[in-house]
Amino acid sequence: MINISISTYDVRKGDTLESVAAELGISSEELKRYHNSYCDLKELIGYDLKNVRSILIPSADKIAELKKNKTLVSRNNELPSKYLFENFYAKQYEVKEHFEKPDAENLIIDYTVSVNIREIKGRGFIAEVKSSGFKKNDETPDDKISQLSIASMESIYPVSFIIPAQGRINGFYDHKEIAKKFKDKRPDLEDFFVGEVSQIYFDKFQNCLKDENFLLNQFRSTMMYQVLFLKMDWLHKNKPWEEELYLIQNSFPVKCLLEAECDHENSEYIETTIHGNITDEYCLQELLKGVKFSECNDEPAVGEINFRYKTNKQTKHLLEAEFDIVLMNEGEIYNTYKLILIAKKEEKRIKKFSTLAE
Repeated sequence: MINISISTYDVRKGDTLESVAAELGISSEELKRYHNSYCDLKELIGYDLKNVRSILIPSADKIAELKKNKTLVSRNNELPSKYLFENFYAKQYEVKEHFEKPDAENLIIDYTVSVNIREIKGRGFIAEVKSSGFKKNDETPDDKISQLSIASMESIYPVSFIIPAQGRINGFYDHKEIAKKFKDKRPDLEDFFVGEVSQIYFDKFQNCLKDENFLLNQFRSTMMYQVLFLKMDWLHKNKPWEEELYLIQNSFPVKCLLEAECDHENSEYIETTIHGNITDEYCLQELLKGVKFSECNDEPAVGEINFRYKTNKQTKHLLEAEFDIVLMNEGEIYNTYKLILIAKKEEKRIKKFSTLAE
């Protein structure tokens, strides 16, 4: 066995560059590069160890550094690219949103979100998104406002967004098409939903669709869209960074300090956890109203944030995503929110596994 505390190894009969390097735990190329960097010109190693009497070997610290760098390179190769690609997303995700507030009944919303993404030359990607199958606390919503809201949204699906290669929603692919869809389907909706309340709701919904900036902010400030359409370099961060996030829907974004860590231990997937806190000093009422006050006497809102992403080591697909936040005001918990997205298995695969089970 080689004693790596010394700097020179005497070549023995049967030794090869590969065998010596293997005992050191480094590659033959790394050993050759190290030796040739410090040896005399007449002792340079070529293709083999012919006529080589001794090899200069790295110190224990240097070997540890080489192994660390090799591990980092290997682990980086297991991560998805820093740039979006067409197969990053599954076709469908099961979504569950938990809303908890002191002295109020907990609310759980379940639904399915479908994602169809394709690359367009010079503009990044188009992501067609559609949500369906809404349930509130395990029951299909039966109150009129919920039904009006779901029916109105379903009339404009799928909504097509522009997603740059770096990730995150950048805009609508065709805003006018969204408004046209609702206008064309409104007569059918009015045949089903009759009465003054429905007319007022449809009028307001149609007016909102006309305002592109307002509508875009509605989508971008929704936590599901922020979690799903992440910035791809989040999965590669190795030091703290500042990011603007919408913590309240239809409000304004606030600066948060985030820090990521990756767990590569599982053989099939990587789990990336991102922890963060609010750094902007806005009081809770500013966030809730979506208006920045000239002066606020309340203490700044405090938010503890966590993202979790699971990506497949082989395919680089997004398997699962989670987000949770505890929002506090004046030292008391204002609300707790959690979002979970889990990729649905494709029907063909499910059938295949069912057949095997039989």
